[in-house]
Amino acid sequence: MSRSVSCEWQERLMDQCRTHRDGNASGVCRSCLGAFCEECLVYSYGRGKPPYCIRCALVAAGTTPGPAWMAEFGVSA
Repeated sequence: MSRSVSCEWQERLMDQCRTHRDGNASGVCRSCLGAFCEECLVYSYGRGKPPYCIRCALVAAGTTPGPAWMAEFGVSA
Protein backbone atom coordinates (compact mmCIF):
# COMPACT_ATOMS: atom_id res chain seq x y z
CA MET A 1 0.00 0.00 0.00
CA SER A 2 1.40 3.37 -0.95
CA ARG A 3 2.02 6.05 1.64
CA SER A 4 -0.81 8.30 0.38
CA VAL A 5 -3.35 5.45 0.56
CA SER A 6 -2.08 4.49 4.02
CA CYS A 7 -2.43 8.08 5.29
CA GLU A 8 -5.89 8.38 3.75
CA TRP A 9 -6.89 5.08 5.35
CA GLN A 10 -5.78 6.27 8.79
CA GLU A 11 -7.56 9.60 8.43
CA ARG A 12 -10.82 7.87 7.51
CA LEU A 13 -10.78 5.83 10.73
CA MET A 14 -12.18 8.88 12.50
CA ASP A 15 -15.16 9.08 10.10
CA GLN A 16 -18.57 7.64 10.74
CA CYS A 17 -19.66 4.38 9.15
CA ARG A 18 -21.03 4.85 5.64
CA THR A 19 -23.89 2.43 6.41
CA HIS A 20 -24.53 3.09 10.12
CA ARG A 21 -24.34 6.88 10.47
CA ASP A 22 -24.56 6.68 14.26
CA GLY A 23 -21.44 4.51 14.55
CA ASN A 24 -17.78 5.35 14.17
CA ALA A 25 -15.81 3.72 11.41
CA SER A 26 -13.26 1.14 12.44
CA GLY A 27 -11.77 0.48 9.02
CA VAL A 28 -11.76 1.29 5.33
CA CYS A 29 -12.84 -0.96 2.45
CA ARG A 30 -9.88 -2.03 0.34
CA SER A 31 -11.92 -1.61 -2.84
CA CYS A 32 -14.21 1.45 -2.55
CA LEU A 33 -12.17 3.17 0.22
CA GLY A 34 -15.35 3.87 2.18
CA ALA A 35 -15.22 4.07 5.98
CA PHE A 36 -17.22 1.35 7.77
CA CYS A 37 -17.85 0.04 11.30
CA GLU A 38 -16.66 -3.42 12.35
CA GLU A 39 -20.11 -4.92 11.64
CA CYS A 40 -19.88 -3.84 7.99
CA LEU A 41 -16.36 -5.14 7.28
CA VAL A 42 -15.40 -8.52 5.85
CA TYR A 43 -11.85 -9.78 6.41
CA SER A 44 -11.67 -12.19 3.45
CA TYR A 45 -7.91 -12.71 3.78
CA GLY A 46 -7.62 -12.47 7.58
CA ARG A 47 -7.08 -9.47 9.81
CA GLY A 48 -3.56 -8.95 8.48
CA LYS A 49 -4.97 -7.68 5.17
CA PRO A 50 -7.29 -4.72 4.52
CA PRO A 51 -10.98 -5.63 4.70
CA TYR A 52 -13.82 -5.28 2.20
CA CYS A 53 -17.18 -3.70 2.94
CA ILE A 54 -20.06 -6.17 2.56
CA ARG A 55 -21.01 -4.92 -0.91
CA CYS A 56 -17.45 -5.07 -2.28
CA ALA A 57 -16.93 -8.52 -0.72
CA LEU A 58 -19.99 -9.79 -2.57
CA VAL A 59 -18.79 -8.25 -5.83
CA ALA A 60 -15.28 -9.71 -5.32
CA ALA A 61 -16.89 -13.12 -4.79
CA GLY A 62 -18.60 -12.82 -8.17
CA THR A 63 -22.10 -11.83 -7.05
CA THR A 64 -23.93 -8.55 -7.27
CA PRO A 65 -26.31 -7.60 -4.46
CA GLY A 66 -29.75 -6.67 -5.76
CA PRO A 67 -31.69 -3.53 -4.81
CA ALA A 68 -33.94 -5.42 -2.36
CA TRP A 69 -30.96 -6.84 -0.46
CA MET A 70 -29.22 -3.47 -0.38
CA ALA A 71 -32.38 -1.78 0.95
CA GLU A 72 -32.95 -4.46 3.61
CA PHE A 73 -29.42 -4.20 4.97
CA GLY A 74 -29.06 -0.44 4.49
CA VAL A 75 -26.11 -0.81 2.14
CA SER A 76 -25.56 2.00 -0.34
CA ALA A 77 -24.37 1.45 -3.89
